[in-house]
Amino acid sequence: MKRIICPLLILSIFLSCKSKTGDTDQDTTAAGRLDQSQALLHQFKPLINGVWVKKDYVKKVKKTKSPLEAVEHGMGVTVMYIDTAQLKGDSIMVPTVINNHEGTDMALRFQPGKNTTTIELGDDELSYKVKNGDTTLIIYSYNPKTKETATAQYIKAMQTKPAGGLAEGMNYMINQAILSGNYEGTDGAGKKVIAKFYDNGKVSGLPGLTTYYVQNDHIADPEHSHDEIIFNLNTKDQKSYSFIINKKTLSLYDNAEQIRSNKPSYSLKKKRD
Repeated sequence: MKRIICPLLILSIFLSCKSKTGDTDQDTTAAGRLDQSQALLHQFKPLINGVWVKKDYVKKVKKTKSPLEAVEHGMGVTVMYIDTAQLKGDSIMVPTVINNHEGTDMALRFQPGKNTTTIELGDDELSYKVKNGDTTLIIYSYNPKTKETATAQYIKAMQTKPAGGLAEGMNYMINQAILSGNYEGTDGAGKKVIAKFYDNGKVSGLPGLTTYYVQNDHIADPEHSHDEIIFNLNTKDQKSYSFIINKKTLSLYDNAEQIRSNKPSYSLKKKRD
């Protein structure tokens, strides 16, 4: 009987020790992940809060003075809002705008990506760089079919999410890049006009018009052949003009015939600040 009990006792002790060792390994791994997550949160948190817009798209709009000319740069994530105060566990849901058209959420996890400089953002990875005190966020997107990694850079538009929706972050940057400022000129009848376009989409000096929106959702409006400004959007007084910016002159056209004949409804020259 003793010969049977001893081996059973030894086996029991061995299995017990192995179980404890396994539990210890799991606890150590979990603690390691937690420590790593906290370290990444500490590293990224001071830099990533705010509304971010796609840098190449805004740069192209500014250069060409035309959202239509910049369409190819406005693909993928064009706007995103990160608020680390919404952290749950090791992750945050990040509202985004795709192709300047549709909204969706992506999970930002404070876990390392393929290297120590990135964290997980949906199926992609997020990193950053700081130059002269300015932060740029970078999204890395890996394509398993081509085995290539695409990168997109993002600059901060504003600190908090605008009340009118996330897309206003892009609208603000476009306004600032090509339209905001003081103008003098004439209407179609030759009457003098003094107008001002504001960063926030307000406008003054144009009779009956109080707000403006530069069309940048070319999925919703794919057939438009010219750049478009919509005044008093979503009101009974909504009014659309095609526009052309040539150097410092903003020309607003009612229709294609006006464009062909170069007889704008408004011809406004931007003044120096």
